[in-house]
Amino acid sequence: MKLQISGGHIYDFGKWHDYTFDFQDSSFVIIQGENEAGKSTLKAFFIYILFGMRSRELESYKPRTGGTPGGRLNLRFPDGEVVVERILDQHNGQAICYIGSEQKDQQWLEEQFDGMDASVFRQVFTLDTEALVSLQLTDKEHLGKVLLDAGQTGSADVHKLEKKLQQELQQLFRPQGRKPKINTMLHTFSEQERLVQELTDREAAYLPDKEKLQEILVKTDELQKRKAELRAQTSVQKQVLQAIPWQKKAAFAKEQLKQLASVEAFPTEGFAQLQQIQHQLQPLEAQFHVHTKESALINKDLVSAEDQLLKDELYKELYELAARTDWTADMKRTQLLVEERYKLRNQLASVHLSYPYPEEFAWDSYIAEAAGEWRPLQEKMMILDAESERIQQSIAAKRQEIDKIDHLQERIHQSLISEKEYRELHIKKDIKRAEKDLPKRVISPIVLLLVFAVLLSGIGSLTANWLLAGSGIFLLVGAVLNWRFGHQPNSQPESSSYASEKLVEQQELRVRWRQLEEQRHPLEVQLMELQQDHSKQVIRREKLEQKTAMHLEKFPYLTGVPLMHWEKAVQEWEAKEQLAGMLNKVNQECEEQQLRYRITIDRLRDILGLPMDLPTEKTIEQAEYVIETQQKLRHAKEQMLDRQQEIQKHKQRLDKQLKPLQEQKANLFANAGAKDDKQFLYLAEQYRIRTQLMEELEHYQLQLRVILPSGQFSAEEMEYKQDKVEQVIASLETEQEFVEEELDNYRKRAATLQVKLADLETDTTASVAYHELQRQKQMLTAAGRKWAVRKLAYDMLLQTKRTFQEERFPRVLSEASSLFSKVADQYKGLALTEAGSLVVKDWYSRNIAVEQLSRGTIEQLYLCLRLALSRHLGAQQSFPLLIDDAFSHTDFERRERFLPILRAAADAQQIILFTWEEPTPEWTRQSKLLQLEITQKTGSW
Repeated sequence: MKLQISGGHIYDFGKWHDYTFDFQDSSFVIIQGENEAGKSTLKAFFIYILFGMRSRELESYKPRTGGTPGGRLNLRFPDGEVVVERILDQHNGQAICYIGSEQKDQQWLEEQFDGMDASVFRQVFTLDTEALVSLQLTDKEHLGKVLLDAGQTGSADVHKLEKKLQQELQQLFRPQGRKPKINTMLHTFSEQERLVQELTDREAAYLPDKEKLQEILVKTDELQKRKAELRAQTSVQKQVLQAIPWQKKAAFAKEQLKQLASVEAFPTEGFAQLQQIQHQLQPLEAQFHVHTKESALINKDLVSAEDQLLKDELYKELYELAARTDWTADMKRTQLLVEERYKLRNQLASVHLSYPYPEEFAWDSYIAEAAGEWRPLQEKMMILDAESERIQQSIAAKRQEIDKIDHLQERIHQSLISEKEYRELHIKKDIKRAEKDLPKRVISPIVLLLVFAVLLSGIGSLTANWLLAGSGIFLLVGAVLNWRFGHQPNSQPESSSYASEKLVEQQELRVRWRQLEEQRHPLEVQLMELQQDHSKQVIRREKLEQKTAMHLEKFPYLTGVPLMHWEKAVQEWEAKEQLAGMLNKVNQECEEQQLRYRITIDRLRDILGLPMDLPTEKTIEQAEYVIETQQKLRHAKEQMLDRQQEIQKHKQRLDKQLKPLQEQKANLFANAGAKDDKQFLYLAEQYRIRTQLMEELEHYQLQLRVILPSGQFSAEEMEYKQDKVEQVIASLETEQEFVEEELDNYRKRAATLQVKLADLETDTTASVAYHELQRQKQMLTAAGRKWAVRKLAYDMLLQTKRTFQEERFPRVLSEASSLFSKVADQYKGLALTEAGSLVVKDWYSRNIAVEQLSRGTIEQLYLCLRLALSRHLGAQQSFPLLIDDAFSHTDFERRERFLPILRAAADAQQIILFTWEEPTPEWTRQSKLLQLEITQKTGSW
């Protein structure tokens, strides 16, 4: 995972207020500013937003303006950009992450960091001046080990932690010794344990007395229970003695009830129920009799009406034929149909057809569907004709242009000479040019010879050396002769000029030929494309003609009609077909109307029994009279039927009311065992006497249940037990007195033992000693746990160092060695000795101890180790590397060597460098520069 800070905004943090910065997705950022400009505050802001801070640490970054610390960072993850916002007084100081419109919490951010926290981040991914200052304060004998720990863990504090753990372990416990804390606590614990054992032996003697007291208390509880049982038994016997008179009265009442057992089945409220039923039955039976007489009269009137009525089938038919027939409307409808038939015949005769109407034509859905396809087919054919005409015109134009170019090339070809003659002209031109250049090449030596001859003769004349003068004159004459015979005049100027002009003319003709060829090629390509388009149009025309042929096969009557007129012809034929269909429909309806009218009149005469020659008007009047008479009779019949139904409903309702009452009366007699009203009244009186005896018996039994709630006895048992119960009560009272005396004795013995045991229990020496023993045990356990934790931490620290040194540190050391050799070129690299010490190797493979290096070189070595460790850990988790004034003690030359190292490291992880020095142009060019001022203005950068 590669994490990169692309920008952010500070709400309030330390000196910063409402400050925006943007790194523009740069992986190498330099933040430059003088002291008090806010570089360290900005670095702390990065760590606060990413991981948060403890309250004590955040106190130093409280805003000077009194606001709340907070802000946001724009983080770029491999799968997109995330805005992380953290404000101290919101969301309990936890971070909120925004991914587009989606919001995440701090747990999601911690999952993305995969366990990375502020402490590990500061150790591995921050390099500041504090670490360099601690290096300067480290003893020389421990300097190599501190640097080795920094290369392994990123922190120089591991050596201090190891030393601190070892000292704390020795202070807590030693196998041989008495001064360490745990040794002293073990001695004190053994002494206290011995004291507790002695007090435990003293308490052992008090246990038998305590057991004896428990036995006495158990016996006392048993006597208390026995006393309660005796009291309960005495109370029961006294209740039995009190219940004997009431039991005798109940037995006498039962004897009388046995004599009245015959009326036991009589209903409880039988007499009252009979009176109630008789009161309801009398009015209902009177109404039922009246409705029966009225129903008989109505039936007689219904028989008389039935004799005068027509059958239902004839009446319905007569009503439908006459009463529901509108004779005036039928006559008007017949007249309208005749007029419409005349109009349709005239329209059909005036229809003009462009093409003869085919016999086999019939408009249907197939023709309608095909007509929808004809219009696009016609449009495609018209478009195809227009495109074909355009393409043919373009082909003719292109061919005309090509013919024109061919004509020009033919004329040029006639003017061109052969290739052989053209080469000969070129050769002559080259020879002529060489001849012109020859005098220029020869004149230089001749002029020098003339000058030398003149100088030689002049010197001879001046020095009176006639030999030199003669030599000079001789050389002068030879030079003049050489120039005269070597420079012949051109004998053929006219022929040379003609050849040059001829050559230029041929060159121009050849250039013109090539130009025409270049013009000809695109024209031929265009012509070929047009011909291809023409071929495609031919294919499309064939397809359209095939479709046309398919339509002709489906509709052969279109054979003699052009494609452009198909739709028009079909529409004309359809209009004629519709007019003919409408005319046939009108004729058919007119005939049906007349036929129906004649049939109706004939049927009326037949139903009414009228003569067939009776006029139509008379027939209709007679039918209307019969219908009116039949309607009155049927109306009267319906009224009588309605009244008959109403009477039947009343009778049914009365019957429904009578039947339950009659059934209740019969059931009441059956339950009572009576045959008539007289016998029922006798049984009712006997039942009243029995009810009174039952009430008295229930009162006696209630008194018995109050006295004896647990059980009942018969009269014989009561008389038998009366004497015995009095004896049992006397015996129980005697036993109760004996139990009370024994209970007082046991109570006295228990009080004596309780006083003795209370004296032992008030002694708190044993309890105090036992609690002291437990306290020392807890303290010893806590001290042992503390020693075990530090021992485990010490062992894990050593094991982790060994594991990292064996598995991962070789790669870190190799990377740091490569970086250090690039920065300090007089050294070859780094190595570990067999004893595990870090040394520097020069180019002669000599080991140089770290303590022998200069302070500046030691700091550079530390930076290389930290960069290598950060790069190694960044392969799994690539967080931004924060470097704060780490090159303050590095000279210019070595600082420039760090630039490509940081530039290469920025490809794998983001590098943010804080410095007070003005960076060089080379550093500025290869990074994103952010300059801070001591008094920074609010706004954005």
